[in-house]
Amino acid sequence: MRASWSLLPTLRRLTGTSALSLLLILVGGIGAGVGASLEGPLAGGLAAASIFGALGAVVVYALERTRPGYLAVEVPVLLILLSTVTLRYSFAGGPRTAEELTSNPFDIFSLMKLGFTATAAALGFLALTAPQAERARVTTRPARFYTAYAVVVFMGIVASVNPLLTSYRAIEMVAGLVVAAGAYRTCRGDALSRIEKMIFWYSVAMILSAWVGAIIFGGAALEPQPGSPIPVRLQGIFPRISHNSLGYMSVLLALWSISRLLAREREIGPSRLISGAVAALGLVTLVASQYRTGYLALVAGAAVLLLVAGKKVLASLALVTVLVFSFAGGGLVEEAQPYLLRGQDTERASRLSGRVTYWSAAIPVWQQSPIIGGGLQTASRLVVLADLDTAKGTASNLHSTWVEALVGTGLLGVTMLALSLLIAFRRALVRAFDGGGRVVPAVILTILLVRTFTGGGIDGGGDTQLLYLTLLFGLRDEYRSPKRRAGANPVSPSLVPVSRHGVRG
Repeated sequence: MRASWSLLPTLRRLTGTSALSLLLILVGGIGAGVGASLEGPLAGGLAAASIFGALGAVVVYALERTRPGYLAVEVPVLLILLSTVTLRYSFAGGPRTAEELTSNPFDIFSLMKLGFTATAAALGFLALTAPQAERARVTTRPARFYTAYAVVVFMGIVASVNPLLTSYRAIEMVAGLVVAAGAYRTCRGDALSRIEKMIFWYSVAMILSAWVGAIIFGGAALEPQPGSPIPVRLQGIFPRISHNSLGYMSVLLALWSISRLLAREREIGPSRLISGAVAALGLVTLVASQYRTGYLALVAGAAVLLLVAGKKVLASLALVTVLVFSFAGGGLVEEAQPYLLRGQDTERASRLSGRVTYWSAAIPVWQQSPIIGGGLQTASRLVVLADLDTAKGTASNLHSTWVEALVGTGLLGVTMLALSLLIAFRRALVRAFDGGGRVVPAVILTILLVRTFTGGGIDGGGDTQLLYLTLLFGLRDEYRSPKRRAGANPVSPSLVPVSRHGVRG
């Protein structure tokens, strides 16, 4: 016994963390492996591989010497991004039915996703528990409200219609939170800049993969749109990227790049040529995907960007707008209508392509558990959509962050999520307009806010949630006002850009 206890200091020295964190990771890995192995030999093999992966992550963490913080930033972020890549559509033909989800939540694709997510969470947990000489607050007020939302998600497991599936969704959601917190604790503002950079180029890679798929697979990547002036809609094939997700990434990259071009003194990124090329790629892909919410997000984000840019730009824009409407008149609206309707009749468009039907059916289900909901992305999938799938085709979510959160986490959860987003949005706007911070956070949060009404992202795990959390951790509490900011040392990429040599200006 004395010999075994003498190993604890050695473990702490090698891994940079406590024996308790190692024990928790080991127990969690074994528990997940045993649970998954009950589904069969293949699941058992994958579960065993995930256990060895988690243990290997601990060993690799101990061997990290070449770049401080690499395993607390790039590796877990890459794992989260890999977990977001959708392969089931490419190999299995689409989402599973409610019956399939209920009988076996962990198929081979789910287990692979769980392995990526669990390993990322393990590395993030190690980063959070590693001893540090300097103690400083990691979270911000928006991040703390999001943490409260995560607590409600776990509370919802007890009221869930399928606790196992809700636990799976909760692990996905909390993994991003742990990774973002661990990265910030390890490398502070520099970690957030590195995460932003990875997400930016990941989005570029996803969009390029869709165009490559259109070249290779042709019609499979171009869904016909009868009656629309643009007869096809672009989607990703390998990996599978829906039209809406592709449009979201397109508007995100377009405005992100344009923000860097218009605010070079506050934003550091690729060269002007590359930023312009990425912006053009984003705009072309947005049109090809015909994502209508993306059009609204583009207008809203551009409005914020132009307001920040200054009165001269606004005056020029107003002049151009007046001239266009003077020559085009009411015909401009009539000409734009077919592109917005996308071949649909006005009655179907008014119902937001069936979204209103989803939302109406979700309210009675929410009323069954109004405070903490019926399980994140569980009650909606297994109860609300199960009865609608026959008439409307297979759907995997309610196409609204707020309705999804309301059904899954109740009034308590949706309130915490809303407070998190609104406080972060206000902070980003204040810093963009007073000249004390970057422009990109305000523009990105504008896009995310618009998208929450007809899509998901920040309520669960994945790439969008990770980007959102990166912005939350960057909007520090110590910079609530210009007066406080003037007497503080900026540490966040949401406030001060990083130079090309990695030094904050």
